[in-house]
Parts: sequence; structure tokens; C-alpha cells
Amino acid sequence: MIATSTNADTFKLEPKDVYTDENLDWSNSDSRVNKEHDDESQRNIELVSTTVKDWDSDDTVFIGYPIWWGIAAWPVNGFVEKNDFSGKKVIPFCTSSSSGIGDSGNLLSKMAGTGDWKEDQRFSSSDTKSNVESWLKELGFN
Repeated sequence: MIATSTNADTFKLEPKDVYTDENLDWSNSDSRVNKEHDDESQRNIELVSTTVKDWDSDDTVFIGYPIWWGIAAWPVNGFVEKNDFSGKKVIPFCTSSSSGIGDSGNLLSKMAGTGDWKEDQRFSSSDTKSNVESWLKELGFN
């Protein structure tokens, strides 16, 4: 909805080792996400690519992610660590059916070390286009 409303290009963060539905089952203590949650050394998720076409010409970057245990899903970390956000306004947002946004935006900002990071925004999994567009208007997008 954000990309459509702002006429923005998108870049999908794709782990080389794709997460299956079973991997993402947080209610199964043996699932991949639970193992990664319990052992931070397993959270270095290699992505297919971190190189965004025309990155240097982008001045605003929206970073969207699901919330995992109150933080951004760890595949986002590799993207943030591998890119220079200097001169960019960075707007983090998350989706979650029940979890709060936690300190996810601040943690990503610290991880990046560059860029003008704005306040993060949480959307529920059932949020409407109208709510998203209202938020974009508050940010100065028409």
C-alpha cells in the first residue's frame, strides 16, 4: 500500500535460506525462528542481494518488516548493515497481528549508523488503505 500510494519502487529482502511456514512457527520450540531467537549467533541471515538499483538517487527509504519478539525480523539486519543511509530520510514501519513495535526502529537506526531515521510506525495485519494513507499524509506525502 505504501509503495502504491507513494509511487515508489520496492526491493524485497530475500533470505538465501528461505523461511518456510514451519520455520516461522513461533509456537514450535524446535522451529527455525525459535532457535534463532534463543541463539543470537544464528541471526546473521544471508540475503540474496542487498544492492538496491539507483540507491544513490533515493532520498527517502521506507523499511517494512514483521515484528519478531519486539524487534525487526532479523533478515532486515543484513540489509541495514550493508547499506549506507547517509543523506536519506529513513521511515521504518512494521506489521504485526498482536505484538507491539518495541524498540525496533531505534535498534535499526543504531545498527545503520547513518541516515535521518524517523519515528517508526506499527500497522496491524488488518490495517486499511485509508489508515496507511492518513499516516503518509502526516509524513508529508500526498
